[in-house]
Amino acid sequence: MSVGDDSKNKPKPFKQGQPTDKPKLKEMSEVEAKLAKLEAEVSAKAELNAPLAHANVPEPVVPPAESAAPARPAKAPKVSAEGAEHSPHVNMIAFWAIALLSIFIANVPYVDLLLTPVTQFVTMIHEGSHALVALLTGGHPTFTIVPDGLGHGGLTKPNGGWLFFSAQAGYLGTAMFGCFLIWLGQFTKYSRHILMGIGSMMLLSTLIFIVPGIFSVTFLSSLLSAMWGIFMGASCIYMGKKLKPFWANLVVLFLAVQTALSSISLAWILIPHALHLAGEGFSDATIMAQYFVLPAVFWAFLWIAMSIAMLYLTLKFTYGKAILNRKNIQKKL
Repeated sequence: MSVGDDSKNKPKPFKQGQPTDKPKLKEMSEVEAKLAKLEAEVSAKAELNAPLAHANVPEPVVPPAESAAPARPAKAPKVSAEGAEHSPHVNMIAFWAIALLSIFIANVPYVDLLLTPVTQFVTMIHEGSHALVALLTGGHPTFTIVPDGLGHGGLTKPNGGWLFFSAQAGYLGTAMFGCFLIWLGQFTKYSRHILMGIGSMMLLSTLIFIVPGIFSVTFLSSLLSAMWGIFMGASCIYMGKKLKPFWANLVVLFLAVQTALSSISLAWILIPHALHLAGEGFSDATIMAQYFVLPAVFWAFLWIAMSIAMLYLTLKFTYGKAILNRKNIQKKL
């Protein structure tokens, strides 16, 4: 074998500084494997977290430190005094208390003296009803509201008009006005305006129906009647302006009860008078008997029955509604 051939088969020595390819490739393959493994782990975690990332789940809100404190109990809403005054229960209790009190004091001695202004009020409603109907039917009435010494609390001179209606208007008009006041008494917040309206009505009635009598033969009684009319009218207007709604409502209810009850009690007094058992003289019932045939006792009973019917219907739809409905329920059961 020649030397040349042997030299060809001998491996050539590496030059200084030249890297070897095989170790480098081995090292590169290990790094790539690790990278591929890490990439696979990352992609797997990304696939697991992908639904959570796209879900519309709101992030939890951390409450501030102040919200961690215990909540204070809510305060009960305050009810104003005026709201309590307008309560229908208070209004109903006030009405029935006044009604019972009025019945109780009706026969107490000397109470009628204390209630003189109320008596004059009822008398003015009675005589004013006569005068208003006479005026509406063509008359020229005047009236007084002071006693004449013959048992009359007041007198009305129709001076024309339809006597059949004007003569009956006294007791029936008083009953109607009392029932109307009972109905108005439900509206506590308007009581001040109701009082001022009543006062204005009394002043106007005084001017139209009482003052003209001063220039006639009834000078003194008309003058005293005018003074009473002005006093009562001004008092109602003053109370309407100064009183709170609750107290004004009590005044309205008291006038309503007194007027409604007086229409019945005064008509009841006509019965012994109509039967000639309690003095002589004339009355609305005897005037009707004189001009329209039927006896006075008939008219007295008719007015009592109509007044009671009006009062019953008024209570049925106002302050007596709960009582009457309860009775009907008990009957059904």
